[in-house]
Amino acid sequence: MDQMTQTASQLTGLAEYPADWSHNPKQIFPGDPLVLPDACLKWYDIRRPEVAATPDVSTEARDFLRAEAAAGRLEFRKEMGFVLLHRDGAKYFMLVCVWRDKNEMWQGLYYKDDAGFLPYPPKPGFLRPTQCVMELDATSHERRAWSRYLRSARDAAAKQAYLDDACTGELV
Repeated sequence: MDQMTQTASQLTGLAEYPADWSHNPKQIFPGDPLVLPDACLKWYDIRRPEVAATPDVSTEARDFLRAEAAAGRLEFRKEMGFVLLHRDGAKYFMLVCVWRDKNEMWQGLYYKDDAGFLPYPPKPGFLRPTQCVMELDATSHERRAWSRYLRSARDAAAKQAYLDDACTGELV
């Protein structure tokens, strides 16, 4: 048996999902940046295209992040980054990402329940959930935008160019 056949036989049973499940694209909608005392964060809402916007949830999320930063529970170090507020059915997840130590992306994850936004609880084990493929699509755009900033003069104009470089359209 050659290596290709052997590997293919080892794939049986891996990454198999119910036949009635389908991977559906979502849309990303940029919002005004969230400016905090020690951070400036691009803002994105992610949802299915046919789902109506929920400005009240976006406002709640922004107010929550302001309160977390003011209370010292969300530490910023004079950074730039982005927020992904992702509506997934009736659930909301909020990813707060900053560019730290020049070229590292640091991320915090929150979810929303009836009480409001809360830190996403850690899961047991070494491997942890980070981002779904739609969130990774947006993060890929942001990574390229940040790389352009790092290769620039990194002056006020370059910072504004980073903020203006918004991810739009379909996420797959």
